[in-house]
Amino acid sequence: MEILNDYNVSVRRALEEIDPDYEKYDGLVICGTHSPHDTEEMIKKIQEARERFTPFLGICFGHQLACIEWARHIMRIEDATSEEFGQGTFVVKKRPKLKIGLHEGESWWSNFEVIGKVEKEFNEYKSATMITAPFHPEYQSSRDRPHRLLLNFMDLCR
Repeated sequence: MEILNDYNVSVRRALEEIDPDYEKYDGLVICGTHSPHDTEEMIKKIQEARERFTPFLGICFGHQLACIEWARHIMRIEDATSEEFGQGTFVVKKRPKLKIGLHEGESWWSNFEVIGKVEKEFNEYKSATMITAPFHPEYQSSRDRPHRLLLNFMDLCR
């Protein structure tokens, strides 16, 4: 299991509560961050996971990067990027207002969102091995009540 990006401690804890052997499985997780870095490398890893049907979990920033990868390679928007870190066609844009706290039962901390058309088409396209969420499922997960997205991801990895 490869887990990338800054906010990975709570994800690791949640996955370990579901399955203590989670690190032995084949999978890619890209967590959130407030300081984007290594974005092109992570986008390349997402592309490889998609093409090889490797289980992928994108959380918050990982969801945004997955949408950028998909916009570039499936929608053919070659310069697709985020307003947060790139120059090109912005498929991820800054929200008018920070979305923080519990919204619709999920934990959010997000300044950026995927534009409607890309988000809609990506959600319709996602393969059976890709799970992404613009929110943080790990914050609602516990040993007694693991979040369903994390459970589904672990099922894919096993």
